[in-house]
Amino acid sequence: MNTGNWRDLGWEHPVWELVRYYLSIGTKEERENFVNALRDESAAKIGRVKLKLEPDVSKLLLAYLDFRMTLWEVRGKMLRTEAEANAFCIKAFNESPKTTQTKNQDHHQSSKAMVLTTTRLAEAVCRENGLTIDPNPQTRCVWLAQRKLHVTARNLDGAIPALLDPILIWEIKEYWGTTSGGSKMSDAVYECALVGRELRDFEKRTGLHVDHAVLLDGKDQWTSRKSDLLRFCDLYYQGLVDALIVGREVETNWQPYVRSVVDKARRTAPATGARPERSR
Repeated sequence: MNTGNWRDLGWEHPVWELVRYYLSIGTKEERENFVNALRDESAAKIGRVKLKLEPDVSKLLLAYLDFRMTLWEVRGKMLRTEAEANAFCIKAFNESPKTTQTKNQDHHQSSKAMVLTTTRLAEAVCRENGLTIDPNPQTRCVWLAQRKLHVTARNLDGAIPALLDPILIWEIKEYWGTTSGGSKMSDAVYECALVGRELRDFEKRTGLHVDHAVLLDGKDQWTSRKSDLLRFCDLYYQGLVDALIVGREVETNWQPYVRSVVDKARRTAPATGARPERSR
């Protein structure tokens, strides 16, 4: 049983459905009973059915739940305030972020600091490699492989090199303001999970891997929705997300990640016939 890299288990491993089930259990006492039953018997009652697991699966689940308890301390401290995110944009790009305008001007007009940072850093990599980039898609991403078609369920937040056959796509979930986060945070998890699961299913059918990144920020909002941020961590370790960039990680980790995806695409292009679109 290797717990050194949870992503090695693969997105279809049965432990991930068990994680989702554990998170759906209503009370702390019921969750503790579920865990204790697995620890004692490698079995647990779900409804009227007693679910018997292989001992290794039970041990994996218990180990992951222990590991999961450490994730907020690691990822949560990376979240930035809106002022910190805006200050980085001015320092790094000499540019102030735009804001998301709402009809009700009494509501907080949130900055697009993560959008600006993600875009500028990715654009620099694309310039280095003569690649195009779509940093603000207005339609959905489309792939054609092995005579099969896949179209994303919704518009995303960026793609390289284009919306047709991108090698890298990303989704940005930055929420600012002093009020607590709400159901939009849970919706964000489900949206990214849908995109990731459909991509992995397409990869299973065609052999085509597309890198899928998610970027989160907003200290006040995400701190009030710790459970949702941890669900994003679950998506990453399950393999439905290839990169999870939280807060100030975008300042150091995003550009190297984009560069690694581009380099990987160039190395595999002769074997697969894939040719990232060159800028004119």
